Amino acid sequence: MRYIPMTPQQKKGMLEAIGVDSFEALIESIPEAVRLKGALKIPPAMAESELEEHLLSLARKNRDGETKKPLIGAGCYRHFIPAAVRALLQREEFWTCYTPYQPELSQGTLQSIFEYQSYLSRLTGMEAVIPSIYDGASATAEAALMALRLTHKNRILVASLLHPHYRETLKTYLAPHGTEIVFLPFSGGLTEQEALERALDDRTAAVIIQNPNFLGGLEDLAKLSALIGEQALLISVTTESMSLGLLPAPGACGVDIAVGNTQSFGMDLDFGGPHNAYLGSRKKYLRQLPGRIVGETVDREGKRAFVMTLRAREQDIRREKATSNICTNHNLNVTAANIFLSLLGTEGLYETALLNTKLAHYLKGRLLSSGTFSEVYDCPFYNEFLLKVKGNPERLRQGLLDAGFIPPLALFELYPEEAFRDVWLFAVTEIFNRKSLDRVVQILSEGGTPCN
Repeated sequence: MRYIPMTPQQKKGMLEAIGVDSFEALIESIPEAVRLKGALKIPPAMAESELEEHLLSLARKNRDGETKKPLIGAGCYRHFIPAAVRALLQREEFWTCYTPYQPELSQGTLQSIFEYQSYLSRLTGMEAVIPSIYDGASATAEAALMALRLTHKNRILVASLLHPHYRETLKTYLAPHGTEIVFLPFSGGLTEQEALERALDDRTAAVIIQNPNFLGGLEDLAKLSALIGEQALLISVTTESMSLGLLPAPGACGVDIAVGNTQSFGMDLDFGGPHNAYLGSRKKYLRQLPGRIVGETVDREGKRAFVMTLRAREQDIRREKATSNICTNHNLNVTAANIFLSLLGTEGLYETALLNTKLAHYLKGRLLSSGTFSEVYDCPFYNEFLLKVKGNPERLRQGLLDAGFIPPLALFELYPEEAFRDVWLFAVTEIFNRKSLDRVVQILSEGGTPCN
């Protein structure tokens, strides 16, 4: 409801239902010393019409990703979402998408999850995939915990080019286990392979590498896998899963556990969430996967049927035997991703990923030619890249905002190293075309003055 009334009579009725005769009697167990003595320091009440105008004025201050095209990615990306995705998600049977405990009542939901699992298995090259984890950060942490259980070791090597938010989540999840986390240095925009080789030892459970990494560079997963060998598990992290339509599947590169954020598959930015993530592994690690997998079988009449299987959550088995405390799913987002991938198909996903790459390389080349930026790293990249600003960063950012673009990420905010001062992380997706990118170049090359 937009307006919830609370009359004196209603308050009295609520107190009577609770069994007290006054509000003071309700809170008598709260010590007098900690009770609020005066009025809250908030503005006076407004009339409903005034409040509506005030809220609209606040909303107009937002810089949204729909009316302004974002040149920022860093883990969240705006892609074109076909109208069919939103139209199908409006079907009411998808709204009640709670955990499908009763297969006889949930065949549609279970089939959707099973199909999505199949897509993710093809994209990642993994034999088993958990399709619904909260987001890429928690999926990365779950993969690390999985590696600890599989290897009975308690040391993790983590690329410093893993998303900073993922690194913080990882530290939070691993803190109770007393896990030693070693962050690997980088050079030239990629993880230092020599540093990895030096850090590997017989205490190492896993190595976590993001690809494409946070700075946009493409790591050589196959070479890293060969370097690691049997000493530890290799965990790959993909924050921009659209790249899987173009890059080699992690499983084909020797990765043991693959995780990724799937916001790019039919999900809006929505202030950073909710998202959806997956965790896939080789079949021999199946029993240590968190969450649950949907399986295909036949009923007693021989008809195709779907059921939940391998439910290793603490809600489903004895708590001490659980592999995770993931307590719900993001099945509406799973459905959105399933519809999105079904519409694009193999060729559509490949063409979209390729377009992202071509547009990003086009913009980088034009910006370097403009003289307003200098190159930071000359490493292969997918759709994100770094450039150092030569002009006035604030003026350039304001020029982009005034012209209808959300500026790139100022990398110094997350990597506070002097070398990254005035360095921007650009992201380009298929929402741009060459005309709009040319406009970006003109604005930035003219010192932030929007063109007409």
